[in-house]
Amino acid sequence: MLIILSKFPIGENHNSVLNLAAKLAEKGEKIAVLHTQDACVAATLTEYCSRLLESKIDMYAVKADVEAQGLNEKIHPSVKIIDYKRWVSLLIDEHKEIVSWTS
Repeated sequence: MLIILSKFPIGENHNSVLNLAAKLAEKGEKIAVLHTQDACVAATLTEYCSRLLESKIDMYAVKADVEAQGLNEKIHPSVKIIDYKRWVSLLIDEHKEIVSWTS
């Protein structure tokens, strides 16, 4: 499952999605979170990234969005910075289920 976040992940709704992702990862499902737009800020937060890492969830951020917000030097080292071509690969080749979370 690929979870695409476009807003900063705070509040109960986001926690619910991330908790579900963690539970699925514990059961052996391949889970990844792709940070786009404003959600890239979350990829700079150690506590947030550590929580995903503990659950063995892959983390990605879109390079253009990271650069647009000046976050290049702040992104957590475990977050993979990707271009649009790699994003399409995640969608088509690597994940059967997609969840786009925009609120």
